[in-house]
Amino acid sequence: MLANFFIDHHLEGGIYYMMPLTILFIVDVAILIYLLVNKNFSSVWLEVFRHIGMLILVYGILGTLAGFIQMFDALESIKEDLPRQVISGGVKVALITAFYGTVYFCITQAAYIALRILGRNKS
Repeated sequence: MLANFFIDHHLEGGIYYMMPLTILFIVDVAILIYLLVNKNFSSVWLEVFRHIGMLILVYGILGTLAGFIQMFDALESIKEDLPRQVISGGVKVALITAFYGTVYFCITQAAYIALRILGRNKS
């Protein structure tokens, strides 16, 4: 059920923005596993982990802005009145990338904070 929800949102949000978000998140999780296995909490990889998390957030916002531009271009070309369901559906689709980017960012920031705390406790 949750997997279908996740996949549906990825398809609805657009492959060009959702796939890179997911790939960046997977790369960040791989770096997190590397840091935890090697217990090297003060390495340059910790900062790479943090910056990829920030890139995820910014890319999600970029996807939302692109979605809004496409939506408003389509609405501008239509000369008739539209029901609010059409407009709210466009807004929902445009916000999916920002939502996932923010969720992924929050996860990576929480992990970054935990790694920093582990690094201070180790030294």
